[in-house]
Amino acid sequence: MADTADKSVKMIKKDGRAKMVLVETGDALLWQTLASIIIPGVTLNRICAYSQRALCKYASKVPVGGRNWMTVGIGLASIPIIVRPIDAAVTALMNVTYRRWIKV
Repeated sequence: MADTADKSVKMIKKDGRAKMVLVETGDALLWQTLASIIIPGVTLNRICAYSQRALCKYASKVPVGGRNWMTVGIGLASIPIIVRPIDAAVTALMNVTYRRWIKV
């Protein structure tokens, strides 16, 4: 929400037209929702689910608590790896959908 508000304020100062402000606000809100909330959440959920499944199968001698902490560690370690590809994919998606549909 902070990024969306920041982009809105900058657009108001740059070009006070309501349509431009709404387009910029919508773009920022949609991009942030996809790139910061929805896609990373689903991706991390799947990484943790599959790593937990693999650990149960291949590290069954490790206690459950240890496997759970290993799953958490795998999920946290994957965050720096998934950020750039998700950002790039969302930008590409926005360029061929929203930004193309909302021509100003």
